[in-house]
Amino acid sequence: MKTTFHFLKNALLVLTVVVFTSGCQVIMKFKYGIKQPHEETPEKLISFLHHEKFPDTNLFLFKDSAAYIKALNNNMIRKNLLSHMIFDRNGALLERDTTQCQWAGYYFIKQLSPDSLYPTDTGITLNDVISEIKPLVPAVDTGIKNTFPDFTMIILWGKFLGKYNQRLFILADAVQTNTAAKIHLIYLNIDMQKNWHLNRKQKLMIR
Repeated sequence: MKTTFHFLKNALLVLTVVVFTSGCQVIMKFKYGIKQPHEETPEKLISFLHHEKFPDTNLFLFKDSAAYIKALNNNMIRKNLLSHMIFDRNGALLERDTTQCQWAGYYFIKQLSPDSLYPTDTGITLNDVISEIKPLVPAVDTGIKNTFPDFTMIILWGKFLGKYNQRLFILADAVQTNTAAKIHLIYLNIDMQKNWHLNRKQKLMIR
């Protein structure tokens, strides 16, 4: 338990830094209605997506609390929270300019080409992520094992982010307009789940 709490304390710190010390800190919380994270259920998440007219396909979440903790303990995932990650056909993570606003990358995605070479990071692979997630809606065929894309883009979203999610989901438009590359899109939810039964000290908070 001591190790788990130490990690979650670090995760809280990282989330605080991402939200309030980036170059976009002036507008983040108040403009987009970012709230304290709460425990959610798949049903509530689906209802939220429908209400906000956000995409409701290719939805995933962490398979359990251990996977959630393991993922957020990864430096690369913490670095890309509230943003997106792009992996090449070999499962390597493409480096991204994190000095820009978290949602930046639309034109880069739009111009991705399988014939181009991009710098990659060894901090995490696509398989590292895939092995720790599951479909948000059970028994739904996501096509995740049936495609051989040039790139896979994972958008990390959360209900507690409110309208900030618009900045994330709009990146899918860049995928649709890219006719040069086959890009598989995954929407990965980062909300805590009610059935994980996290105690007070384990729950993620924004300070």
